[in-house]
Amino acid sequence: MRKLLTLALLVCGAVAASASAASAPVVPEHSQHAIKKRTNLYAFVPTRIDSRMRYYRWAFQPGAKPALRIWFRHKDNPNWQITFVASPQTGPCATGKEKSFQLDGNKVYWSHTANEQQAWRCVPSPVTLKPIRLTAATTLPPTKWADSGLGSIVASGRWVVR
Repeated sequence: MRKLLTLALLVCGAVAASASAASAPVVPEHSQHAIKKRTNLYAFVPTRIDSRMRYYRWAFQPGAKPALRIWFRHKDNPNWQITFVASPQTGPCATGKEKSFQLDGNKVYWSHTANEQQAWRCVPSPVTLKPIRLTAATTLPPTKWADSGLGSIVASGRWVVR
């Protein structure tokens, strides 16, 4: 009976630990609070990212071209990075030369060069009438990181409420 009770407690503990880990935010809550405090207008964070990527750090660039940048690194290869950026949108969101697709009900755009690929979407600011551009960018080629993978990061971007 004692072995059965011990086993049941171990199973419950493992389930609780995995549920807690599964619900852990992509960007730690303490960082989200700091982001919100530092920049209310650009306080957007992704809520989904590949399970192999880990939050690394964030920085805010104030001034004429403000931008919040959040970096993620691959857990096995720190040279693989993705940067999530929230910045003011100037001009149209799309030029017509990029690929576009729907992810989670959001229109997402994607383009690449020889050295970088990026996905983005434009969202209304929760504070002003000016739109915000959410971008996920990486130097990884599309053969190593899919366009829809970057797109899903951008599609999951949400404003930090508290």
